[in-house]
Amino acid sequence: MQPNIIKSAMTNGLILGVLFSVNFLLSVSKSIPLVLLSYGLMAFILVLTFQFSKRFRDKECNGIISFGKSFSFILLSYFFAALISSIVKFIYFQFINPEYLSKLLNESMKAVEMLKLPIDSASYEQMEGMMKPATFSLQFVWLNVFMGTIIGLIMSPFIKKEKNIFED
Repeated sequence: MQPNIIKSAMTNGLILGVLFSVNFLLSVSKSIPLVLLSYGLMAFILVLTFQFSKRFRDKECNGIISFGKSFSFILLSYFFAALISSIVKFIYFQFINPEYLSKLLNESMKAVEMLKLPIDSASYEQMEGMMKPATFSLQFVWLNVFMGTIIGLIMSPFIKKEKNIFED
C-alpha cells in the first residue's frame, strides 16, 4: 500500500490545529490555572505528535519509514495545524478581542522605553503594522512550522524504522 502522506498529515494536522487553537485560547487568558493547563497541553501535543507519527509508520507505511518521510510527515502535520490555528487566532484578534493587539503594542513600547532602546517613527510604524490581526496571525504560521521543524528533527530518528535485512 502506497502511503498518502498529505492526506494523513491533513487529518492529523486538523486534530493538532484544534489543540493548538485551544492552547492559544488558554494561554491568552489571565487565569494562572488556565495558563498552566496550556503548558500541560503542549506536552500532550508532543506525545500526540509522536503517536500520530508511529501510527503513520505502522499503518500507512507497513512499519517501515525513512527519516525523511517521518520528518516530512511531522512538518506537514504542523503546517496544516498552523493554518487552522492561524484562522482561530485571526478570529480572536479581529472579532473576539480586537484590543488585544493594541494592548500588546503598548506593552511592547513600555518595555522598549524601560530598556531605554532608541526607536524612531519608522520602527514604530513597522511594529504597528505587524500588530494587525492578519499579519500577526500569519506570523504564527511560520512560528509553528519552525517548531514543527525542530520537533521533526528530534522525533524522526525515533520514528524511523528501516526494513530488516532478513525480510523480502
